Amino acid sequence: MRKRHGTRWPVLAGLTALGVAAGVLPAAAVPPGPGVREQARVQAYLGRIADSPSELRRFLTELPKGADLHHHLGGAVRPESLIGYAARDGKCIDTTSHVVTPGPRPCAPGQRPARDAVAPGAFRQQVIEAWSMQGFVLPRDGDPQPGHDHFFDTFGKFDEAENGHDADMLAEVARAAAKEHSSYLETLTTPQAGPLNQLVDRILPKDPGPDDFARFHAALTANPRFEALVRQAADDTDRSVRDYRKELGCDTGTAPEACRVAIRFDYQVLRAQDPRHVFAQQILGFELVRRHLGSVVGVNMVQPEDAPVALRDYTLHMKMVGFLKSLAPKVRVSLHAGELVEGLNGVGGRDLTFHINEAVAVAGADRIGHGVDFAGEKDPEALAARMRRQHVLVEAPLISNAQILRVSGDRHPLRSYLDAGVPVALATDDPGVSRSDLTAVFQQAVTDQQLTVTQLRTLARASLDHGFIEGRNLWKEQDSYGAFAAPCTNDTPDAHRLPSAACRTFLATSPKASLQWNLEADWANFLKRYAHR
Repeated sequence: MRKRHGTRWPVLAGLTALGVAAGVLPAAAVPPGPGVREQARVQAYLGRIADSPSELRRFLTELPKGADLHHHLGGAVRPESLIGYAARDGKCIDTTSHVVTPGPRPCAPGQRPARDAVAPGAFRQQVIEAWSMQGFVLPRDGDPQPGHDHFFDTFGKFDEAENGHDADMLAEVARAAAKEHSSYLETLTTPQAGPLNQLVDRILPKDPGPDDFARFHAALTANPRFEALVRQAADDTDRSVRDYRKELGCDTGTAPEACRVAIRFDYQVLRAQDPRHVFAQQILGFELVRRHLGSVVGVNMVQPEDAPVALRDYTLHMKMVGFLKSLAPKVRVSLHAGELVEGLNGVGGRDLTFHINEAVAVAGADRIGHGVDFAGEKDPEALAARMRRQHVLVEAPLISNAQILRVSGDRHPLRSYLDAGVPVALATDDPGVSRSDLTAVFQQAVTDQQLTVTQLRTLARASLDHGFIEGRNLWKEQDSYGAFAAPCTNDTPDAHRLPSAACRTFLATSPKASLQWNLEADWANFLKRYAHR
């Protein structure tokens, strides 16, 4: 089971001591002059270093990336840290399967103490390779199944190591985001899913069909135990945030940059389960978002899309989401859709023709995760037009697409989406398992997809534009980066001049807008630094 963990984050004003940092207007709004010239010079510099992995890595590390919108907390932490958690807790690791067990020591036959994997050596290396894609060699024949299976099998091996360490994991991912100049993280978690499933089995044991959605929803939400689970899920995430901020020292006078990374949560529904459990988890997620609890800002569905139950019930799941959207249209939804390729066990030709279409048209998704099977979808041109018209963004985790599905280069639909005007944001997915980070994804975008500096900037802007974080948008129109919204229409980020009083108030009351404002300032500084290299 691809299990995840959860938490939340307090609202950040996102402004410097002066209210803004140095910056310029968005590139699309800048008349010919220094802004345009600087961007052209930086593009020329990128061309000179594109074949030097180390120089390219250094450049892209400093590039302001905006948000990572497709990020599973349970797969984000490096195996080295997970080994440390397990060792600290006195847990054991099976020497054959490399599954973590609770212990207690002495470990059972066939197991070793997790502390044995702390020091460098053969056992540590075996554990790291079992818990991640490090050292895994993809078959030369292009078969996606081995990489897919190894990737998804890792979670069940290290899951026990993560128990009780939500705060530690959040601190680690916040540090990582700050180090690579990413300012917003929307991570996926599933608090209280187990107790919720137990409740449903007791009070609503029959799996619902479309005609049963209203009755099921009414019965579950009226149950006092369900209300307690909603509150407990919010309390769990609140507690994790308090602990992780304390671990980072966010309330001290010397708070690190990691404390400035804004984090919100999407409730992830486990799709490879019985329909009653899937629907109940969707309902819980919708309640958390609708009532603004636990900094949960969206709902998603996870686990392999090619799992037998997920394939069988895909349309039913989309109808469930669509029903809940009809009750609470302001709840934001991002759906894993189209994470499929021909060659995966059980995936037939028809499976590749409708998943993205139904996520958009039936479920009413605001964002799509992966969207790799785009070319096989029924009428992809009409689908792209609809996504463009409805501002449905594609979250593109290029590294995991290559590892899990063997899709990269011209087989990847990224350029097709961009050419069709569909908004796109780059993302990591499970960076701990992938042994990668957001910088590596941007590097893949340059070397594998030949994206330009201008395109990278647009993708970074889109990531915050489509983030579910609360607050009004800085831009006058979504997916159009030529003019700020009122009351900042006539303001320009400037290190020597505060924005107008109305704009300052607007930025202080909108976490989304303040992040977007700071991204523009960061890009101005970035371009200025690299324009003369």
